Amino acid sequence: MSESEITEILCFPGSRKNYAVDFSCVVEISYDFKISKIPCMPPDFEGVCSYKGAMIPVIRIEEAQEADEGNQSRVIVVIVKHRKYFLGIRLSREPYIISYTDAEKITNPLGVAASERWKEKGLYRFRDKLFSVIDVEKTLEGMVFYP
Repeated sequence: MSESEITEILCFPGSRKNYAVDFSCVVEISYDFKISKIPCMPPDFEGVCSYKGAMIPVIRIEEAQEADEGNQSRVIVVIVKHRKYFLGIRLSREPYIISYTDAEKITNPLGVAASERWKEKGLYRFRDKLFSVIDVEKTLEGMVFYP
C-alpha cells in the first residue's frame, strides 16, 4: 500500500508524549497479553510474548513509571508488522483511530526525533494534542540485526 493510500492512524495517548502508527501496519490490538520479562535488557524493552506460535519483542511506549501513572488495569499490546517482522508495543492508555485528514501536519522546527527507539515519520496535531507518527518500517529495521 502506498503512503498516499494510508488514511488512518492509530493513536497512543501517553502521559508526556503521544505516538501513533499508520493503521495499515497494525495486525492486532490485544488485551491482557502475557509478557515474559527478560533480564539485562534496555529499559524500554518490556519482554517477549507468544503471538500465533512466534516469540515477538514487546517495547514500552513510555517509561515504566509513566505507564504506572496511567493506572491501567489491563495490559494493552498493539502488534505491528513490516514484511516478516512483528513488534508488540505496550501501551499505557487505550488507543484510538483518527483520520489523517482530521489531523494537521506540523513541521518539527527543532528536528528532534521522537526517541532513540522510535523512528519518526511525522508530527501531527489533532485537537489539542501532538502525535509523533512512528515509522514502523524504519523502527523495525533499526531493531533487526543482520548476520
